[in-house]
Amino acid sequence: MTSIGVQDMNDFILQKKSDIGLIRENNEDAVLAINHPKNKNIKLLALADGMGGKDLGEVASNFVIKSISDWFTNIKIDFLNNTEKLEDSLKKMISKWNNQLIEKYGNNRLGTTLTLSIVLENQTLVLNIGDSRCYIYKNNKLTQVTEDDSQVWTYYKSGIANKEDLRFFSTSNIINACIGLSSNLCNCTTTILDNDSYDILLLLTDGVTDLLTDAKIKELITKHKKKEILDRIIQEAVYVEQNLRVPPRVKRNFREPFYVPKNGKDNASGVIFIKNIV
Repeated sequence: MTSIGVQDMNDFILQKKSDIGLIRENNEDAVLAINHPKNKNIKLLALADGMGGKDLGEVASNFVIKSISDWFTNIKIDFLNNTEKLEDSLKKMISKWNNQLIEKYGNNRLGTTLTLSIVLENQTLVLNIGDSRCYIYKNNKLTQVTEDDSQVWTYYKSGIANKEDLRFFSTSNIINACIGLSSNLCNCTTTILDNDSYDILLLLTDGVTDLLTDAKIKELITKHKKKEILDRIIQEAVYVEQNLRVPPRVKRNFREPFYVPKNGKDNASGVIFIKNIV
């Protein structure tokens, strides 16, 4: 397992972690967890899951994460007190980065998902492009904030499949939004959260959520010490056999190839922010 960053303060935990998995030769995930240099109460959590094959996915994800880090640390402080200005600036920058990747590498050459959260003094801005996920946890309840930009997510939205069944569809890796592949696919969604709506903020790539159900993630959160939660989630996804089976209801209701995700099949990454640890 590759740990790539832990920040343990007196009043919060901010961690990032990525594991190459058991099959892939490259880690095409990139993760970020930082405080703003002028105000430690303002934080940026981000992860990008590269696509495109070979080294190109890694190029896209690392470019986007570095660009976000530079933008965040240099942004005008008044933007950090205005959620609307911050959201508008971020969307414009994402469009710029998308165009830069296309100009350099061409259309349909490489791409990356992006899920990020910016924790401000009173609110948290969540942005999503692709099928990585943002969760919040409070009062023993785990809630997915983002929606997957994936082909199979429509099955869940229309009520014809359970969310936990989506992992078994052979088309589950087909996404409808990303950065760097095409100008038509760089579509993002945003959500504004009140900071008191969560105690834990958690971002995970599909290398984790394809293996772990929401129930399993919640179990790991409640079972382990706060400093160990992210470690345990990544370890569980990569190194522990989940004994998944395609449910009979899925086989009855759908006529298409299915597959069973295997532990460590993909890069697995996450970022976590835990408040009020004292």
